[in-house]
Amino acid sequence: MNKRNRMGILIAVAVFLMLLILSMPKISFNEGYRILERGGSYHSLDAISSLEGNVKADSAFLYAEKIGGYDMHYTVKRAFFSKEYTFHYEVVDTIPPVLTVKDDTVSVFVDTPYSYEDVLNNVSTNEGTLEYDTDLDNLFPGEYTVNVRAVDEAGNSSSVSYRVRVPDEEAPFVLDGGYGIEILRGSDFDIREYISYGDNADPDPELIVEGKVNPSKIGKYPLHLSLKDASENETKWDTSIEVIRKRKEEEDDQEEEPVEFSDFRKDQAGQGRRFGVDVSEWQGDIDFAKLKDAGCDFIMMRIGFSRNGTLYLDKSFRANLAGAKSVGMPIGIYYYSNDKSEEEVRSVFRQIVSELGDTQLELPVVFDWENFGDFQEYGISFKDLDHLYQVFAQEAVKRGYEPMLYGSKYYLENIWRYREERNIWLAHYTDKSSYQGNYRLWQVCAWGRIDGIEGNVDLDVLFY
Repeated sequence: MNKRNRMGILIAVAVFLMLLILSMPKISFNEGYRILERGGSYHSLDAISSLEGNVKADSAFLYAEKIGGYDMHYTVKRAFFSKEYTFHYEVVDTIPPVLTVKDDTVSVFVDTPYSYEDVLNNVSTNEGTLEYDTDLDNLFPGEYTVNVRAVDEAGNSSSVSYRVRVPDEEAPFVLDGGYGIEILRGSDFDIREYISYGDNADPDPELIVEGKVNPSKIGKYPLHLSLKDASENETKWDTSIEVIRKRKEEEDDQEEEPVEFSDFRKDQAGQGRRFGVDVSEWQGDIDFAKLKDAGCDFIMMRIGFSRNGTLYLDKSFRANLAGAKSVGMPIGIYYYSNDKSEEEVRSVFRQIVSELGDTQLELPVVFDWENFGDFQEYGISFKDLDHLYQVFAQEAVKRGYEPMLYGSKYYLENIWRYREERNIWLAHYTDKSSYQGNYRLWQVCAWGRIDGIEGNVDLDVLFY
């Protein structure tokens, strides 16, 4: 075989092999189908970008119901040849849940709990688990926000908000109706100086006075008064003002019979009880060693009073603190609050902490609001006042102190909310209190006598 023949044979073989290669089945895939969204509908043939031959897939659709990695198998035939190909793809979930709110505003009544089931009645989702938070305070009327969040298995989330309205159906509260008022002829007269009132939600209820008083003419003048809050709730009452020529000589108030501390301990004896006193600058110099010898188990002492965010220190506080510590007596403190805002309360508590320094307290730090007689002048509602205590309690806990609320039986029952959730120091001057709420400390009387203090002192029972 000559050289030319051999060359022809090689060319023929090469052409045959090339034709053989060109007749092999071929497939390439669409890279955009490597990542698929869960729940979508995807034809398996759409994953092919180019094809040479006939193809058959294991399934008409790519599986995309669950997150994960999957393979689709393809068989491609061309001429006499057949070849298997595997297409690997991932199913992901990047679409957040869809939240649907039924009502943008819903209403609930005061004292009616608002639960997770109530949220589910107003918000639905196509997938995921609902979570919610709210500033709802269902003991007070007002407008509150409910924030709802849905989170699916992939961690995608969506959020919506709606409002909860707690309607105000409570009329303004009269703290002092101005009964039995006498003024001297020729005096200036303004009924607002003789009455006090407040409202659960309205910081400035409207006072309407019907009737007139002539301070220059002796006589009795009937007045009809009414209070109306922003929700049109109304309280009405009648009183009368007497203009007199001169005041009658007032009889001295009959003083209460002093209660000896030893008798007090016997009368109030019981398991889990301790007996102590609360003191301020009005008790003067105190001999704490004598107090302890007399059986005093603890001391509650006034650190001072606040106004406009400033703490005014009780003149005897530092001496009292040093004296009680010197004899190892358990101590708690209290202060009279006159503050009107959250910022003022926080400022005062920072000053209390600064004053205490590293002094350890065995008993609570107490919030004492005393100015209900002038409540309307503060421009706050009972809800606002309650919030001020909550701010105080948060500050105390944050700094490692135990918070407590002081109040008389009357004001605890009529003004303060959330009594059962709070540490209470009850002021009720009686041998046996009829107060139905829980309390840890009880101020039993204000005319106690104990060796170590000159004059009267408040007597207290601490319940363990």
